[in-house]
Parts: sequence; C-alpha cells; structure tokens
Amino acid sequence: MNLYKGKYWNVVFGSWCQEFVGYCIVGNDKESLSNLTPEAWEELGMIEKELERVCKKVFGATMFNFACLMNNAYRDNEKPHVHFHFIPRYKNDLKLFNKVYKDRHFGYNFWKWALSRFKSQKDTFTKEERLKIFEMMKKEFNL
Repeated sequence: MNLYKGKYWNVVFGSWCQEFVGYCIVGNDKESLSNLTPEAWEELGMIEKELERVCKKVFGATMFNFACLMNNAYRDNEKPHVHFHFIPRYKNDLKLFNKVYKDRHFGYNFWKWALSRFKSQKDTFTKEERLKIFEMMKKEFNL
C-alpha cells in the first residue's frame, strides 16, 4: 500500500505486518547507495522527517530505526535496489483498537529476535486494523 510517491522515492506501508506500528519501506530503483544523487538524498531526508513526525503524532513513537539491508537481493538472485526499512519504536505501551501494543524489545536491534519464533515480536493487529493504521498515517502524511 503506497503511502507516498515522490520524484526519487516511494514509501510502502508494511500492510503485511505491523510488528512495529508504522513500519514502512522507503525505496527507489537505484542498485547502490553510491548511485543516489544529492536530490535523492534530500528527498529521503524529507521523507524520514515526515515519517517520524507522523508516527510521533499519531502513535506516540519514542524513537526510530532506519535500516538499509540489501543482503536478500544477492541471496535470492534478484536485482538489488536501494531501500530502507523505517521502524518506529515504542518505550511505552500503545493503546490502539482496544488492544495494547508493547514493543517487547525496545532498545535492542529490531532484527536481533526476528529468527526466534519464541522471542520475536508478534503482530498484534488484524488485517482490518492494519488497514486502519495505514489510513491514519495517510491522513496525517503531508509531503
């Protein structure tokens, strides 16, 4: 689900999973960070700033991780493309849709627990609730 389409970047809302409420992927078609123009870097900075503002205002996010991990493209023999994972993090519980979301590993690298089905963060929300989260972000997003 597209949250934003700019000149250089697209922001895709992580509708398949909101393990971290507000999770998005910010991507473009360049194969390497070194291929990005100064204008692309400038737009990326504006997007990051707006995503942070939205997640603070709408969900009360505490901090953010912004990760560029391109390993899978090489492992899976796909054409690599530059993309960043935008991961809001929450020190305090978030009450949303009569549920309590808890960022179980706040303060730790978000990938650290991903491979353990016992320790990984679980997605709290249904498909319909994830759509509502997207709509809340889309309504507030202003670029």
